[in-house]
Amino acid sequence: MAADDSARAARPAARFWCRVKALTAALLALWLLVTIVGPWFARDLHAVRFLGFPLSFWVASQGALLVYILIIAGYALAMDRLDAQYHDEQKGLDRHEDTR
Repeated sequence: MAADDSARAARPAARFWCRVKALTAALLALWLLVTIVGPWFARDLHAVRFLGFPLSFWVASQGALLVYILIIAGYALAMDRLDAQYHDEQKGLDRHEDTR
């Protein structure tokens, strides 16, 4: 019975870390996309104008920085939610253990 309890307690932790890894991989892919694709297509984007400036200039000077800030903010918000959800699941397991 103790093995069953430890397996039940391990499930929320495994789900939590799986979600953390997926979130980190997705945000890292977004970071890589912004960092590599913007400069890669800079010559093509130079012909497009945005607010009077070439789009490549805007992406390099402002757009990438804004995306990086959004990545950080999105990570912080998502991790807060994941942490709260994990702690709620742990409290539920602890309550279940106490009723035995």
